[in-house]
Amino acid sequence: MEALKTSIVTGAAGGMGRAVCRMLAANGWQVLAIDHNEKRLATLAASHTAITALPMAMDSPALEEHIKQALEGMAAVAGLVNLVGVSCGKPIDLLEDSDWNTSFNINVTPAMRLTRLVAPLMRAAGEGSIVNVGSPVGLVGANKPSYAASKAALHGLTMSTARNLGPDNVRVNLLLPGPTITEMTKDWPQERRDAIASGTFLKRLCQPEDVANMINFLLGSSSSYVTGSIIDMTAGSLWGH
Repeated sequence: MEALKTSIVTGAAGGMGRAVCRMLAANGWQVLAIDHNEKRLATLAASHTAITALPMAMDSPALEEHIKQALEGMAAVAGLVNLVGVSCGKPIDLLEDSDWNTSFNINVTPAMRLTRLVAPLMRAAGEGSIVNVGSPVGLVGANKPSYAASKAALHGLTMSTARNLGPDNVRVNLLLPGPTITEMTKDWPQERRDAIASGTFLKRLCQPEDVANMINFLLGSSSSYVTGSIIDMTAGSLWGH
């Protein structure tokens, strides 16, 4: 029987995050679920005994210390899902420094800090898999330069850390989900949803469960030779984004 392993998931209380945590818990992982939304996080943790909640602001200076404390008594860390994200800012001529800084402080810096934190743990265990969740706009741009630039930074972080950690059998990949209805996009009117869905080859929007299935694969042994990869889950919409 395979030994218990722990995966850390940030942005755990969002639409994708909840699906990922439940998928991993159902597949034998212990999950340390991190999010700033205490109410939704508590509900998530109550849904499965393998999910442990850690309510935290991702830009907290104490983030790493609180994670270390939460991991005490849990199984060895073999997975990290950097899913947390925020979309803010305006076009470049109206862009404020505060929105630029927020985009990087939430979308990029926590992924770096958590990768730095788990690297020695995974190295000691002889294995590990890290999934950074980016966005197609990191490649093709968006009306919000702050958001697109922060997601592009995840590309560089992924490729660099995949190089750094590959010799230790620690894999790092970048996942680009297609448009998905989550807390960030739930206010989209049906007309907009239909228009975006029509731009995909499958003529439908990505579902949180689709993302969860792919992350479960990337964290597992079936993807043991997949690292430094950009996983396009846009169903073709990337090319007409």
